[in-house]
Amino acid sequence: MDFLARGRDQILALLKKTLRDPANTQALGLWAAAIATGFIAVEYAQLFKFLEKVLIQLNGHPYAMHALPVIGIPAAFLVVRLWAPEAAGSGIPQIMAANELDYKVSAPAVDRLLSLKVAAVKVVSSMLAIVSGAAIGREGPTLQISACVFHFCGRRVRRFFPSMDSHTWIIAGAAAGLASAFNTPLGGIVYAIEEMGTVHFQRVKTPMFTSVIIAGLVSQWLLGPYLYLGYPALQQISVNFLPYSLLVGILSGAFGAYFGVLLARAVDWRSQFKDLRTQVALAAVCGVLISFMLWLNPLATGSGSEIFGRLLFNGENAEPSLVVLRFLATGISYLSGSAGGIFSPSLAAGATAGSFLDSLLATGHPNLMVLLGMIGFLTGVTRTPFTSFILVLEMTDRHAAIFPMMVCAVVANAAARVVYPHGFYEIMKVKYLATASPPAPPA
Repeated sequence: MDFLARGRDQILALLKKTLRDPANTQALGLWAAAIATGFIAVEYAQLFKFLEKVLIQLNGHPYAMHALPVIGIPAAFLVVRLWAPEAAGSGIPQIMAANELDYKVSAPAVDRLLSLKVAAVKVVSSMLAIVSGAAIGREGPTLQISACVFHFCGRRVRRFFPSMDSHTWIIAGAAAGLASAFNTPLGGIVYAIEEMGTVHFQRVKTPMFTSVIIAGLVSQWLLGPYLYLGYPALQQISVNFLPYSLLVGILSGAFGAYFGVLLARAVDWRSQFKDLRTQVALAAVCGVLISFMLWLNPLATGSGSEIFGRLLFNGENAEPSLVVLRFLATGISYLSGSAGGIFSPSLAAGATAGSFLDSLLATGHPNLMVLLGMIGFLTGVTRTPFTSFILVLEMTDRHAAIFPMMVCAVVANAAARVVYPHGFYEIMKVKYLATASPPAPPA
């Protein structure tokens, strides 16, 4: 018994000594947050897909299918408006704003943007929106939910070590969230560096890498290894395809940039309505429009996952009407004020644009044109060319197309900057920072 007692005391002493080191304590906190993120991301994705299928199964009940958006989308907006306005939209601009703020100066603002209440409201609102036919994705919300979990754990750890940097937790949370959402660990790392972590990279690289690895392993343990888009067949690619890569990059990048600018202006227009009744009425109008689009073409709504399957694996081409409807449906869904991401809808809009271009040009590479359209459009919206092509590369495992993908991403970024110098997330980040910062004292 004495031997057991001595062993227990030695273990406890070793544990206390380990936890006295801030680096060890931070590592344990990050691991715990990453494990939680992996579980939450998988369960959120499963529920999201289930509810998306529910609406599809209502095709045989047209009255229910068309009434649901009119009721559900205003309800999704109300959940956000009444309980956590910071949960509106994608969630990525909120992370970017929180990462830019100095926690020692703006702790209340950061806590509002990344609270567990925000995460819960994000889940509820996005679920109501997707089952109602909104053209939203789960990826942006997954990033904000992950960042909320990491921020919560980071606050607990920093109680004992106040000198720890809050940016480490936010950046690691965003990277782990994206890696879990798409099963793209490299994409999560590159996104965190490209969008948020350039200034802090040397300090956060190890926590970020370990968080992505752990969250990704938990996700794969629960779901098994999988590709977000599968293995689309590609024809042999020669240098003669280069002009098409350039063309798709220019057109889809400019298209995505215009979409981001219009989305930001729509948000500005909505913000002029302060009265709750007017805001609910606007959300109801958005629901009516979504219902109308469901009647025109059910593929216009939802995250776009069915579009990926049809274009990449069923040999279908996108009609020009579908390109327009996906563009409008995503904008209307965002205008409603509910929670919901634009990552997957942007990929879907780009996929339809790339498919339509292929039907016009007869390139002989329909699937590659779809993938390039996805990369270009997402780059135009987010201005993250490296993230965009790496995400699509990891989601398809089509390394033979890496050079056309890279060319398309770089050209799309240049074309987008000609249209407007800043991406949608950057524009929205500035708006959140303006509300988070105290007004300047009068001169």
